[in-house]
Amino acid sequence: MVVFEQTAPPLSELDIRRVEHRLGVRLPQDLREHYLLHNGGKPRPQFFLKDGEAYDVDCFYSMNTGARGSSFERTYVMMVDQTPEFPRGYIPFADDSAGDMFLYSVRPESFGNIMFNSHEDYENPDRYVVFLAPTLKGFINSLTELPEGM
Repeated sequence: MVVFEQTAPPLSELDIRRVEHRLGVRLPQDLREHYLLHNGGKPRPQFFLKDGEAYDVDCFYSMNTGARGSSFERTYVMMVDQTPEFPRGYIPFADDSAGDMFLYSVRPESFGNIMFNSHEDYENPDRYVVFLAPTLKGFINSLTELPEGM
């Protein structure tokens, strides 16, 4: 079972609606539900395994904190609104220990899919957004300890 440590104060529906209003985006229902349970934080266990690679989920972004550092709102604005090379149709919600991001797809052809975005691979369209899981719940429930030898 995955637990979240170092979470920010709990959110209400009103808090989430305010974040949506500030960003001009409607969050998908399962992402909203997750944030009502866990406002950011570090998942334990923290690794997602796919095709022989281990993706380190360091931290989910917290919302509505007003704190310095990475937050859901600050990251969304920085990447979606201010970074032209960032792929459109994705909501960044977590990062790994190297600063790469986990994304929630809001594209019609892949809505709800969880993707990985490597900032070092913006020049390579086959690498900068990689499919990980079909749903947020499936992604979170698949987090595991790092196997020996990886």
